[in-house]
Amino acid sequence: TMFEPLKETVALLKTYGDKMPEEILLLLQKLPEHWDNNKKLCLRVAENAAPLQAAEAAVIRQKCQ
Repeated sequence: TMFEPLKETVALLKTYGDKMPEEILLLLQKLPEHWDNNKKLCLRVAENAAPLQAAEAAVIRQKCQ
């Protein structure tokens, strides 16, 4: 996944004795789910905005004719 490099970095830091706070580790685990939720939200917003954009484009076309 796209968050693997972050997990690998945390693991590398751990090998050098730099421990991440538990809160950061939990956030890192939840990150893929939050990212998927944000992508779904963006798609819903785009779907809802499409008719409004089409209507505005029609208004502009009418003004140009």
